[in-house]
Amino acid sequence: MDRLWTQMVRPAALDDAEGIARVHVATWRSAYRGLLPDDFLASLSESNYAERWRRVIGEGSSRVYVVDEADDIAGFASGGRERAGEIGFAGELYALYVLEGAQRHGHGRELVRAVAGALRELELPDMIVWVLRDNPTARAFYERLGGRYVRSQPITIGNATLEEVSYGWRDLGEIRY
Repeated sequence: MDRLWTQMVRPAALDDAEGIARVHVATWRSAYRGLLPDDFLASLSESNYAERWRRVIGEGSSRVYVVDEADDIAGFASGGRERAGEIGFAGELYALYVLEGAQRHGHGRELVRAVAGALRELELPDMIVWVLRDNPTARAFYERLGGRYVRSQPITIGNATLEEVSYGWRDLGEIRY
């Protein structure tokens, strides 16, 4: 029987770092299986990611949100100022990950909505996101939200060189939730 989801998206707190790290590692291992080397995925460390997320949340330069499900983190997203100097975009959705069992319940859309709201508060009128070219589920998600293909570029993760593509919204009001 399918579980009923009562969704709560909220800003992340320092105490959420371990839960975010658990989701980060689990989603990378499921989403990127077959795309990244098995030894690289096996080497991902929840404790290393927890420290990283404590630092990110504590610095406050990124906005981080979590889906809080029954006092457990089921997904997270982060965003802020565009980081790579991409012409035409001031805001960026840095990361969006939802546990496999919690997908297709609207969590991703609500996390995007939260990040877009934060970008508006930062007076950033638009947004870009990068996704692996060979991740059709993520690409379809951003296309359903109205993201327009911007460009592609190579990316090295571990010892694998892959292709990533970007989707953008020239106006945050164009996002189709």
